[in-house]
Amino acid sequence: MLKIEMPKNSIIRVFGPALLSIVDGSIEVLGKKYGRGEKLVIHKIRSYPVIALENTVIEANLGPEASIQEVAGEEDPILDWINTIENIVSSKYRKIVVLGPIDSGKSSLTILLANKLLEKGVKTAVVDSDVGQADIGPPCFISLSIYREPVIWMRELKPDIMKFIGDIRPQYYVDKIVYEVRNLVEYALDKLGIEIVIIDTDGWIGDSYAVEYKSRLIETIVPDAIIVLSKQLHGIFKKYESLGIKVYELETPKQLRARSREERRWLRSEQYRKFLEEASVKRYSIDKIVLSGHPLFRGIELSAGEVSKIIGHEVLYASRNVDTLTLVLQSHTRGIQSDKLKESFNVSRVRYYVAGFEKGLYVALSDGEKDYPGIIVDIDYKSRTIAVKTLFNEVPKIIKFSRIRLNENYLEQIIE
Repeated sequence: MLKIEMPKNSIIRVFGPALLSIVDGSIEVLGKKYGRGEKLVIHKIRSYPVIALENTVIEANLGPEASIQEVAGEEDPILDWINTIENIVSSKYRKIVVLGPIDSGKSSLTILLANKLLEKGVKTAVVDSDVGQADIGPPCFISLSIYREPVIWMRELKPDIMKFIGDIRPQYYVDKIVYEVRNLVEYALDKLGIEIVIIDTDGWIGDSYAVEYKSRLIETIVPDAIIVLSKQLHGIFKKYESLGIKVYELETPKQLRARSREERRWLRSEQYRKFLEEASVKRYSIDKIVLSGHPLFRGIELSAGEVSKIIGHEVLYASRNVDTLTLVLQSHTRGIQSDKLKESFNVSRVRYYVAGFEKGLYVALSDGEKDYPGIIVDIDYKSRTIAVKTLFNEVPKIIKFSRIRLNENYLEQIIE
């Protein structure tokens, strides 16, 4: 056990995994205060600036690879962050967008801002628009959380509304993300009585197309303020001040812990598990639900028996889109005469799936307003039912398919 004595206003940065126990005095971490007798757990992939609010004694239990570094004021921008946020809190903005690259501290700054607003009694909501590294909801979702109590990690927040995008790669769904973020922001302000919405964006901003995407988001939402982290982005969004949008440019902490690709994959796996592991299997009639986002259900259903006669193999399900015939076969077969099928159904393309292809597909179940994650267990074409593992307790109106398949360990495979 390491004993740390911190003079008032001193700062240390703690890299997890670590358990801090406040023996005497008090500290502040991202705007959340801890006093004598309280404990603070720091996750193995997180690091936090710890500010002593008075002369303080801390006992630290450090795990493998954990460390503690003393921080001089000029070495860590946390004090500049706090000063800027105090200015923001007193400005009575309604919409704030946080921008920055991967591992620049966007989520930490968002939490710091939300904690300070909560301390002032401002009704605040956070929109997590990062579909790849979602913290509030599961991957592939944009989520809104009404801020009810101080936290130090966005993963401690619970989603009040989740909207399904269907992929962890934002570059393929720019328009959809912008549309859903705008809707969540407007709903929070107009329907939920929220006074300020903070929009935490994803870290894709390293190329011109990504900057164009963030610009489109800004021009659609029209925030009152933008907070830009990272020097490499300073100046890019200053043009929006001509529209009356205040742009704050802040630095990224030099001592932030960067996450590896494997750690990011593991974090997504943990989020999938959080929303799905305790779920039960529910079965729904495919005749009473709209199945959306998969080629098999985009067309007009055909008689599987008639298609079976044409090709001489058992077909479980068949549909025809404008130019494509899509089939589900009972088993793998060779020698299917695609040309004959194209001629018979006047299509230019035939697509085949084999029974069981649906197992593990990641989906969202929707009541038309809110979405919730699920995993396909099976589709029974004879009983015309679909089984989904989910915590969603309503009868869905829509089941939306993604490009993700999850294995038993909740690790993802992207389906092209």
